[in-house]
Amino acid sequence: MSKPTVLIIGPHGVVGGAIARRMADDDAWDVITASRRGAPAGLNARHLSVDLLDPQALAGVEILGRVTHLVYAAYVERPTMAETTAPNLAMLTHVLDSLTAVGAPLEHVVLIGGGKSYGEHLGAYKTPAKESDPRFLGPIFYNDQEDLLASRADRDGFTYSVLRPDVVIGFSLGSPMNLLNTIGVYASLSKAAGVPLRFPGTAGAWTALHQITDADLLASAVSWALTAEAARGEIFNVTNGDQFRWEHIWEDIANAFNMPTSAPQPMSLVTQMFDKEPAWNALRTAHGLRPIPYGQLTSWQFTDSLWSADFDMVQSTIKIRQAGFPDSLDSHHNIATKLRQLRRDKYLP
Repeated sequence: MSKPTVLIIGPHGVVGGAIARRMADDDAWDVITASRRGAPAGLNARHLSVDLLDPQALAGVEILGRVTHLVYAAYVERPTMAETTAPNLAMLTHVLDSLTAVGAPLEHVVLIGGGKSYGEHLGAYKTPAKESDPRFLGPIFYNDQEDLLASRADRDGFTYSVLRPDVVIGFSLGSPMNLLNTIGVYASLSKAAGVPLRFPGTAGAWTALHQITDADLLASAVSWALTAEAARGEIFNVTNGDQFRWEHIWEDIANAFNMPTSAPQPMSLVTQMFDKEPAWNALRTAHGLRPIPYGQLTSWQFTDSLWSADFDMVQSTIKIRQAGFPDSLDSHHNIATKLRQLRRDKYLP
């Protein structure tokens, strides 16, 4: 009997990369990945280099006729939320259209959503946010994608799940939403300059309650949702169970770099880190780091946005626990642990 085939859209980001590695390491699956970039390094999978904004990008690709499951983790960044809706909806539409056109025996789709479904990008919202909370007035492309999936599922006979992580922690390059790398580069440059590690966000963000999602935890949730009966037609929040305040974990982050801390100093990292590429290049040479350009490691704008959020950002995980997700939500890596891993792997000094 042939193995099921999962198509993973967006295997290079912090989310898609972890999912692709998890599924490719599972002998129960055949894996196909697709993105504009080339094949992810070291992955046991077939890869399609395509621009999914082109409706014909996947037209007639014969291998798609084997796809039984789809994981959609792609994202296109635009200057405003309104501008993100059309391209992000179009890419999902083009993938589903292409699978239908080649007669793929599609059984289940897992869509990766996020905390923006609760309006966290707009300001304070009801917490802990629950999957049953009513929608807010858009634009928000997650809603459009979910509505598209519901419509196509009814028409074409597949099932689907939506997973909503928040602030995913894991390694990736060139990702528009990457907190881990930017903390690491900021700390490394502060240490090289001989200054203590200061929290650069707002006073409100320093004390507000926050959460993260370990990328490996999310990949595990995807693997479960692909086949679990309890996941069909459902939306689940997926976050680590240990909510935190930056004021309580900042010393742990500094300890990962053997650095002292000092009082927070609100600043724009986009502005403050603009001239630091020569200093980073010097660190890279001195410590024999991997030859990754400064601009591919960092996402100052995203980090500035997160560290200006002076309100609680918490999602309930009761539903996925009750559905029988087998992994613990309370035992995954924290930020300091992940930073130590990046140092051991020579991404950071």
